[in-house]
Amino acid sequence: MDRLTLAAPPKLNLALHVGPPREDGYHPVTTLLVALDGPCDEVVVARADRRRVHCPGVPERENLAWRAMDALESALGVPVRLRVDIVKRIPAQAGLGGGSSDAAAVLRAARALLDLPLDDAGLERVAAEVGSDVPFFVRGGTQWATGRGEVLRPAATPPDLWAVLTPPVAALATGRVYAAWDRGARPVPTPPPATADVRDWRRDGRVGNDLWPAALALAPRLGAAARALRAAGAARVLLCGSGGALAGLFADAATARAAAGGGTFPVLGVARPLPSAEGGG
Repeated sequence: MDRLTLAAPPKLNLALHVGPPREDGYHPVTTLLVALDGPCDEVVVARADRRRVHCPGVPERENLAWRAMDALESALGVPVRLRVDIVKRIPAQAGLGGGSSDAAAVLRAARALLDLPLDDAGLERVAAEVGSDVPFFVRGGTQWATGRGEVLRPAATPPDLWAVLTPPVAALATGRVYAAWDRGARPVPTPPPATADVRDWRRDGRVGNDLWPAALALAPRLGAAARALRAAGAARVLLCGSGGALAGLFADAATARAAAGGGTFPVLGVARPLPSAEGGG
């Protein structure tokens, strides 16, 4: 086998609770991550005589796919020579995890193509060196994540969940949003334990995103976009990660697709959760 083509899915933070920054500068989180079957990047990985990463608009060595191969080389002490071609359908600075998903796809493909001596746990450890969301995309499905997002615990996939995803309402870099959250000087809530499953996402108090006020302060247009989703029938509206895309949550496919086709706001796609076997490795 010399070549693999993988779909790199987006994710939804159905819950995102943020703690104060640690000494290393990272904010501890408790977040419920759900891999989605929405618009996916296409990642083509092939054996090559030298390493290459092609993704329009992203310099080769700044791509997380390149960093994924760096991490594999560091962990195993062997050269990782692959050509990676990425067709982007998940926008940058959307909060949907496109770059992390691409990196996870490269890790899974590299293990298969190069017959690397890594089990699933080992691959997730390498993924954690690449980025906070990358271990989740290696595993997929629905997971509670703590720490920086790299400590995972499987969770039941919320039933009857459909998401209408918007493109980024505004370009929001993760660092800017967390800095704005820090400046808010609000009392730090105690994150809920990452133990119980979310069965009724419409009423569960854990569903929500602590970064919403910070993102809204940086990009007030998010407010109008959220109101448009609610007017279209969304039971809840969430900021995707640190932004700037939004997800309107619906309980059935017909209502979600009708809202997406209404023409009252831009739509990236309609998505539902992926089962674990399809969401990752």
